[in-house]
Amino acid sequence: MADLELNKRLKEVFEQSGLLQRDFADKIGVSIATVNELLNNKKGAGMVVVQGLLNGFPDVSEEWFVTGRGEPKKNKYGYGKNSGHMVTIPYYPDINASAGLDFLTDNGHAYSIPISIPYTDAQAFINVFGDSMDPKYRSGEIIGIKEVPKEYVMYGHAYVVQMGNGDAYLKYIRKGKDAHHWQLASENPQYEPREFNLSKIQKIFIIKAVISKTEML
Repeated sequence: MADLELNKRLKEVFEQSGLLQRDFADKIGVSIATVNELLNNKKGAGMVVVQGLLNGFPDVSEEWFVTGRGEPKKNKYGYGKNSGHMVTIPYYPDINASAGLDFLTDNGHAYSIPISIPYTDAQAFINVFGDSMDPKYRSGEIIGIKEVPKEYVMYGHAYVVQMGNGDAYLKYIRKGKDAHHWQLASENPQYEPREFNLSKIQKIFIIKAVISKTEML
């Protein structure tokens, strides 16, 4: 995804806001000079701008702004075609956060159960397994996940990280020794952090929701 595509959507938000450039800049937490450069495609939008816009305009769909897919505005129950309705999302009862996640692009071959969950735009629901993230995420809980580009990872937040060899981890992502490495850390202090080269990491999934199995009964 090109930065200039983000600029195009940022310009759309700006025009719909009806704000002056200085007020728009204040709302997203950047300088008016930066806003002017973005609107005129003199620079690309980075992570600070993305987070600033999503924080300043909470009704803007993160999926639309980051990827261009879906509808620009959030609604009560989800996004776009699901407007005004419960969102149906597949739950994969045989999949946990330590398993590979290729099933998401495997033409639906993995067994799944459709569940209706309000207020989330998760791509799928899978199980938490093990105690490495306890008590933040407990074994037996179900998490809603959604793939995000590597460049939009926020350090210190938890993600499901899929490695190139098929392994997957539910971990906090922290800065590594340099720009080419990430540290994957657990909530449970019994587990030592591990560092990986970004070339070994295939996909990143943000956690959009957490539910217990008893809520599904």
